[in-house]
Amino acid sequence: MPLPIPESADAITPEWLGVALGRPVTACRVQRIGQNESFTGGSLLRVTCYTGAAPASLVVKLSPKRPALRASLASANQREVRFYNRLPTPHSLPVPQCYYADFDAKSGASVTVVEDFPTARSVSFTKGCSRSDAAEVVAALSKVHAAFWQSPDLDHLDGPTLFAEFDFPSAWADYAESLAAILPDATLPDRFRALGDMLAQNGAAVFDHLQTSGPRTCLHRDLQVDNVLFAAQGPVLLDWQFMGRGKGAYDLGYFLISSLAPDVRRAAQDGLIADYCAALRAQGVTDYSLAECRRDYVMSVVGKILLSVVATVRFDNSTAHKRAWRQVDLQRLLAFCEDYNITPDSFSV
Repeated sequence: MPLPIPESADAITPEWLGVALGRPVTACRVQRIGQNESFTGGSLLRVTCYTGAAPASLVVKLSPKRPALRASLASANQREVRFYNRLPTPHSLPVPQCYYADFDAKSGASVTVVEDFPTARSVSFTKGCSRSDAAEVVAALSKVHAAFWQSPDLDHLDGPTLFAEFDFPSAWADYAESLAAILPDATLPDRFRALGDMLAQNGAAVFDHLQTSGPRTCLHRDLQVDNVLFAAQGPVLLDWQFMGRGKGAYDLGYFLISSLAPDVRRAAQDGLIADYCAALRAQGVTDYSLAECRRDYVMSVVGKILLSVVATVRFDNSTAHKRAWRQVDLQRLLAFCEDYNITPDSFSV
C-alpha cells in the first residue's frame, strides 16, 4: 500500500517515518521552522528521530495544505521530487541528501525528507549577501552546473514552460494593483512598465532563448540567499521546486540580482562572473565563453522579473516580514534594470 503524503506536522509519526526511511523509528519530535518565511504556503519541519540509538535530525518539507494553492503549485512540487528521485546527485554536489520524496499527481501534494544542517548559518535576504558569501555560492553553483552540463539526464526536464505555467501575461495584468496593495509607496518607472508590457506579449520567446539555445545544464531557477545554507562543508542549495534546464548564467544572474544589495553587486559582479566561468573551465566545461556568459547574465533578468511578478500576485505576502522582502526584492530588480539600461529593445532574439 502506498505511503500517504502527510498534509500536516501531526501526520509525521514514528510509523510514517519508519516506512519512509526504511528503518525502525521508536519516537520522533517535530518542530516547525521558517514559519514566517514561506511565500508558497508549505511547511518546513525539523524532525528528530529516535531509533533506540542516537537521534537523527532530518528536515521534512510539506506542500501547501490549502487544496487550491497546492494544485496551483503541483508542477513545482513534482519538479522538486523529480530532482531528488530521478537526477543523479553525487554526494560531492552542494545539495541536501534526500532520504525520501513523493508526489501525488491527483492532489498535487508532495513531501521531501532531506538531511538537516542544524548548525549551518543562514543569511537574511533583506540584509543581503556579502561579496565573500556570494563567491562561495557561485563556486557551489558551478559544481552543480558542471556536473549536469549537456547531460542526457536533462532531456526529461522542462525548459521554457515555467513562463506559461505561471501565466506571466495574466500575472502582469494584475501586478500594479497587487503591488500597490502590498507596498503602497512603491513606484514603477515607466521604462519598467514598458518592459513588463513587452514581456507579457513576447516574453515566451525571450524565455525560450534562455532555456533552449546554447549549452544547457540543470538550473535551480530560484537561487537566492534564503535558499542557501552555509554549512561547514560549504554552501548547500535548497528548494528545487522551480528547477529545469537552460543556460547556466540564468542562475548566476538570478542569484546576484536577488541576493546582493545593488552597491555590493555592482562592485562584485564582474569578478564573480569571471570566477564562475573559470570554475566551469576547471571542471571541464569548454563550450561557454566569458563573453557569452556576460551577455546571458544580463538577459537572465527575465527570469527574475517572471518570479518577482508572479510571487507578488499569486503568493502569500500578508506579513510585515514578507512585505519587507518584496520591497527589497523590487528595489534590487529595478536597480539592475537601471544599471544595464534594460528596455524592451534589449531582448531581440
